[in-house]
Amino acid sequence: MWKKSNQMNIENNKQKMVLVTGATGFVGKPLVEKLFSMNYRVRTISRNKKQLEGVFNEGVEIMQCDISNNEELERALTGVDIAYYLVHSMEGKSSQWEDFAEKDRQIAKNFANVSKKCKVKRIIYLGGLAHGTDSEMSEHMRSRKDVGKILSKSGIPVTIFRASVILGKGGGGFEMMHYLVERLPLMICPKWVLTKLQPISLHDTLEYLVKSIDVSETENKILDIGGPDVLTYVEMMKVYGDSIGKKVRVIIIPFLSLRLTSVWVDLVTPVKSSLARPLVEGLKNESTVTDNEIKKIIPLKLKGVEESIELSKDDSRETKIHRNDKLLIGLLLSLAIIGYTQFVLDVRIGVFNFMWLVVMIAWSLLLAVSIYFTVKDARIGPLIGAVGSWITVSFWLIDNAYLISNLQQIGGYKIGQAFELLGSYPSTTITMLNLMGIVVCASLAVVTHFSFYRERS
Repeated sequence: MWKKSNQMNIENNKQKMVLVTGATGFVGKPLVEKLFSMNYRVRTISRNKKQLEGVFNEGVEIMQCDISNNEELERALTGVDIAYYLVHSMEGKSSQWEDFAEKDRQIAKNFANVSKKCKVKRIIYLGGLAHGTDSEMSEHMRSRKDVGKILSKSGIPVTIFRASVILGKGGGGFEMMHYLVERLPLMICPKWVLTKLQPISLHDTLEYLVKSIDVSETENKILDIGGPDVLTYVEMMKVYGDSIGKKVRVIIIPFLSLRLTSVWVDLVTPVKSSLARPLVEGLKNESTVTDNEIKKIIPLKLKGVEESIELSKDDSRETKIHRNDKLLIGLLLSLAIIGYTQFVLDVRIGVFNFMWLVVMIAWSLLLAVSIYFTVKDARIGPLIGAVGSWITVSFWLIDNAYLISNLQQIGGYKIGQAFELLGSYPSTTITMLNLMGIVVCASLAVVTHFSFYRERS
């Protein structure tokens, strides 16, 4: 249908003004580039215009606009023929994730009203695909469904695409999978990883979004889109693991809550905390295509999961270590040097004493894990480093304060033998090492705090 008139459409595209909201997102950015390459007049908006400067071709119009501001939005929508709605307010600050759903609804109402006022001819919305009643859906998926309903009531022809997991570089779902598989030798997961999905490649998603412009049959319809493969999330992780030559080991724990899982994802991966929880909660609902009407309207040769993953991988991706994290790693290594020096020189203990060998091995593993995850840009790295530093500084403070030597019993229990090491005075050398270690630990307390709370890439 669209193939026959493709050349004619390209010639006519220059007559159409297309607005793309959410142009900085992993779908919005390539969508702008694709539309521009097809000769459309493209306009993008952002609350901070500088975020888009230099990102797109010079021919792409950039306007500063807060969608919640009617005056700014009206200027942005004036003269627009087609408006792509790719806004998801959950991508804000992590402290605001709980109210993203209501923000989505309010922004959608405002956009619908102003679009009608500006006589926009068409709205194309990309939502999420999930089965179940409203009460069974996550707040994230329910809000995306509600946004579609709000836009449809605008009186403007609306096309709603409901996509399963979109596999593409920069997408939250793909990035979460990428980091979990590559960083963890063993994953403890809740039962949601057994939920059936029908992933679609970013490439195919863009094809549907762009080609729907000239296909009138897509107007005022809800169209489900997904790739040719139906599989569970854990099966998709294993496909990704096979693509990088890594075996994925998963332990399913049915009672593991979504809240705990989202916290774990936030700690292990650099995926924004504002995205982690709604993404995880959204995966509890089955996401498969039950209505294949789109295949009749816009026939495409869809890419399977393996091909989609290969297209999404970025072999050139390198984890850049933040300068604060470099300082953190340096302090952890300094702590290790001081600790091992003290271990070897302290005459109060035998180097081969079994108990202290176990303690040193556990302590070393703690520091090593902290360094590993810090290098990988995961928040759990500085968290473990902070725990390790506080444990260590507590030991050295007690040792230097000579407290234990005066505590012969507590509540009638003799403790002198149990704390034989700490019950004797340290030498001058050990005391100096303790003091150096305390300074390092104090520095770690500050650095780990800033490293933990900084915005991840």
